[in-house]
Order: sequence, then structure tokens, then C-alpha cells
Amino acid sequence: MIEIQPRRANGYWLNRNPQLFLLNANAVLDYAIQPIIDAHTGDVYGYEALLRNVDQLDCATPMAVFDLAHDLGCLSDLELMLRRKSIEKFASLQERKNARLFLNIDARLLTTPGFLLPETANLLLMHGLTPSSVCLEISEATEPSKIDRIRDFIDDARAMDFAIAIDDFGKGYSHMKNLYDFEPDILKIDRFFIQGLHSDGRKRLLVSSMVDLAHVLGMRVVAEGVETELELSACRQIGCDLIQGYLVSHPFTRIDDAQSRYPQFAAAANQVQSGLKSDEDLILREVRPLVALRDDARMDDVLALLRAGRAYPFIPVVNSADEPRGLIQEADIKSLIYMPFGQDLLRNKAVNNQLKNFLHRCPVADLHSRLDHLVAMIAEDDDKTAGVIITKNGKYYGFLTTSSLFKISNEIRMREAEDQNPLTRLPGNLSLTAFVADAACESETDRCFCYVDFDNFKPFNDIYGFRMGDRALLMFSELIKRMPTSQRDFVGHIGGDDFFIGMRNLPVTEILRIMGNLRSEFRHQAESLYDPEHRQAGVIYAKDRSGQEKEFPLLNCSIAILHLPKGISVENQELLVRQIASLKKDAKASPGGIAATTFGDQVENHARHFEETSPNGPRLVSIGH
Repeated sequence: MIEIQPRRANGYWLNRNPQLFLLNANAVLDYAIQPIIDAHTGDVYGYEALLRNVDQLDCATPMAVFDLAHDLGCLSDLELMLRRKSIEKFASLQERKNARLFLNIDARLLTTPGFLLPETANLLLMHGLTPSSVCLEISEATEPSKIDRIRDFIDDARAMDFAIAIDDFGKGYSHMKNLYDFEPDILKIDRFFIQGLHSDGRKRLLVSSMVDLAHVLGMRVVAEGVETELELSACRQIGCDLIQGYLVSHPFTRIDDAQSRYPQFAAAANQVQSGLKSDEDLILREVRPLVALRDDARMDDVLALLRAGRAYPFIPVVNSADEPRGLIQEADIKSLIYMPFGQDLLRNKAVNNQLKNFLHRCPVADLHSRLDHLVAMIAEDDDKTAGVIITKNGKYYGFLTTSSLFKISNEIRMREAEDQNPLTRLPGNLSLTAFVADAACESETDRCFCYVDFDNFKPFNDIYGFRMGDRALLMFSELIKRMPTSQRDFVGHIGGDDFFIGMRNLPVTEILRIMGNLRSEFRHQAESLYDPEHRQAGVIYAKDRSGQEKEFPLLNCSIAILHLPKGISVENQELLVRQIASLKKDAKASPGGIAATTFGDQVENHARHFEETSPNGPRLVSIGH
């Protein structure tokens, strides 16, 4: 028997029997697993197997181990041995339930006959598992010369019911045609795009486009490398379905560390989703629980469904894990049925008429998805798809037809129109109340509520008339519409000369700078509304509320800023209203026209610095919890 050798340099292995290398690898290598969770519920969707103890083979990285095995001519043997290890560990998890094992595939194995797929299926069978419980990851960085082999591999793997993921998307060659042709089940976005996503507008645009593209093609999206709550929040906003990274869990080797659910993320998800509740309620009202067929169903099952009569000319198809695979269009089947001997051909096992061959890809979205994302998926589909397959926790839930989607979209637009201010076309009190209620509870991020009130608006109206007053309101509304806000920020018109701006994920110093610039720009533009003599004098004379004539400065505005720091959740909106009202008085009395406060001490130094560096800066007001 060959004894296990101590650690040696790579050069040692290259000059020795590959069997010795495999024996040592089998003795020392282990797998850690890292959970991949549902972004909406915190439920574990799967575990990625990550190689560990590579240093004991004098290798710096897992890839170096595979490189070494390739040089020794035993890459296939090593891969099969490691798959056995990973499957054994996965099968021993008590908390795995319906979770999936994610296995990375070395692109050099694409030249191996059969791609080791039958051997992997046998290993799964030994542990009471099926290929549907495994997702095979192909790196998007694979060189273009292997594209044809990848296509063959995916066809063979899918025929055996393995799921397919494209890993490191955005990192490699990014052939969009290949993404379309390969039709992976899952798209994993490289961690480069996720790091700092919340503060990088270009990354947000790119990732948002990737997510929308994946959903239109019927794929689920994994955000890799999520390490902060701000990145998590940004991923949810953009529509990522699954989350993987250190924020959820570091990879672990002890199977006792596995959980089936991470409730802390479900709680945070509920806070974020509360603002989308009305969308979800409307989707639930319109989604149709259409009967779905398994992708291994017989053609007799398809014909039976068609004969039973269906309200819709398509049949949803799912795999053994109840995950959507696509649609069968009734027209495709009927074209064969009406041919001579068409039904006999469909039933003939000798003819390649498997149900999978009739599948059409269909957009897929989670029940918690934003309605505007769903509408965009349909609007951008040139094939005029029948609608969107709706999932819940990744499983087939029902079908939302295009007509139903546009119906509820129009209903929401009508509600928004009713709430809009007729002059400025900005959202009104109903939308404002909903925004504040949601944002005040989002303790995972910083938030600022900014209340804007015009100064000297009544005397301006008295002298120049209401038509000019409306011009001033429109002027200000255009200024705030052009502010650098994100999708999750809010700009509204409370009524009269009162406006509201809600902003997330920005430092307080940046909020103060933006508000200071807004105030200065409005004052500058408002001067154009006055007659030359009034502009030159810088004042007008009009009656005050008691009827006495007095001098009034030109139009400006006061801004009250209430900062809710990360970690604080406020459910009592009356408390917020009272504090903003108090701040509004302080802003009116402040030479700089801006008053800011916070529930904690985080803003104090920022605001004080702003005041010291700007003579007309904001006045800091200290308020406790």
C-alpha cells in the first residue's frame, strides 16, 4: 500500500505517480459550504461547495489544485473524487430540505467524454438524491474556443435534469448571444459589481440591466459577494432573487452550522417590502393558478389537458423541484395533431417528441417583484409573450397574463394620478404618508426627511397675483425633479407652498450640501419673477397678516431636515410630524434657512462642520430619542 506523504512542493508531485497525488488529495481536501438564500424570505435556496485545505497540497488556491491535477493527467479522477466528497457532505445536512448543491465545473473537463455526468448521477443515487438537486456552475470567463463544448455539456446535463448556472457573470467575455443560447436556470452576478453597489450609480445601472435581462429570459439571479446591509438593500431594490456572501454566512465545514432559514433577513425583507404591499396585493388578485406539467410528463398528459379545454392557449412547465422551465404553446401541439397520424407521432417513443422539445422560454418573476419591473419585462419582449410566470420562494406559484398585468398597472397609474398635485404633477399626501411609513421602519439604512416651505410667499402672491405664484411653485418643482435622487427617494408636493423630499443612503453632509444648493438656486431663479425695481431693491412692500404694510425680502425657502440614522426604526408617525414641525420653526429663524436634527449623535459633527464652513449653513438642533 502506498503511504500518505507529507506536504511537498508542486514540483515534487509533477515528478511522481498521479495516484500518490490523488491519495494525498483524498486524505486532506475538504469542502466548505456557503448558503445561498432567498432575498425575500431568508430561506436557504442552496449551498455552494467550496474547496478547502488546499495549502496542505502546497497550493495557494483551489484553482492551483486543479491546475496541478491537469498537469498530472488526473483531472477527471480528482473531479470525480471531489464530487463524491461534496455530495456526501450535502447529503448529511439535516437542514437541507429542498436546497440545491452548487458545484463548479472546470472548463477543461468539457473534453471528457460524458462530462462525468452519469458518474455524478450515480453518486447522487447512492445518497437518495436526484440530479435536480444539483446546479452545475459554468464560469462566464470560460474562453470562447470552448463555446461549442459548453453548449453540448448544457444539453446533456439538462437532459439528465441537472440545473445550470452561469457563474461570474460580467467578469468574462459577456457574449449575450451565448446567454440567450445556453438558457441557464440561474445567473450569478460577479461580486465586483455587487461591492459598493449602493453608492455607485454606474454599477446600479449595469446590475439592474443584467437582472432585467435575466428575468426576461426566465432566469433567477444570484448576487455574489454581498458583505454589507447597504449592498443587500441595493440588491433587493434592483430585483436580485438570491443572495450569497459573508453578510449571510462565511463558508463553513461543520454541517451542524447549517440552517434552513436566516430569519434576520426575512425580517429586513418584510420592512423593505412593506412599501410594495399594494403591488403584491394586486398581483395576488390577478395571478392565475394554472395547472403546470412536469418537464418529464408524457405527451398523452399534454393531449389530455388540451382536450379538457383551457382558458389559455399555453401550459406552464416545471421541473421536479417545481421550478418553472417555460411554456408549451397550444398552437405548436395542435399543428401536429391536425396532421395525418399526428397524435400517433406525438405518442411514438421512437420519435424525438419529448415535451422538453416544445418548450418556450417565458419571463419569470417573484411574487414580491415591483410592478414596474414586471411591466418592463413585458414591454421589452418583442415576442409578445403571454405573460409572466410568478414564483414564490423560487417555486411555481401561478401565471400573470399580459392583459392582467396591464390592467393592474393602469389601476395603479389612476390611483397615482388622483393623488398628484394638479399643478406640479408631483405625488401628494397619500404617497407621502406611505413613503414615510415605510422609510421610517427601514432601520438598515440612513434616511433624511426634508420639509420645504417658501418664505414670503403670501406677500409675493398679493403683489404679483396667483398666476405668478403658480409659476414660482412650478419653478421650484422643476428644480427638485432634477435633483440627483435614486429610485427609492421621494419628491412630493404636500400642498400650497409646502414640499417634501425623502432621501436614503446618503451621508448627512451630502444631504446638507444638496439642500443648500437647492435653496440658493431657487432664490436665484425666483428673482426673475420680480419687476426690475424690486430685484434691485431686494425687497417688496405688502400687507402682513394683520393688515399692516411692511417690507418683505424676495422669495426663498426654509428647509427642515430630520435624519433617521441606521439602526433606528420609528413607527409613530405623529412623533415624526411633531419634530419636523418644530424643525420648520427653527429653519425659519435660522440665518441659513436650514435646520437639521437627528435621533442620535451621528449628525452632530457633520452639521456643525457644515455650519462652520458655510456662513449661511444650517442650524443644528439637538433632539433626543
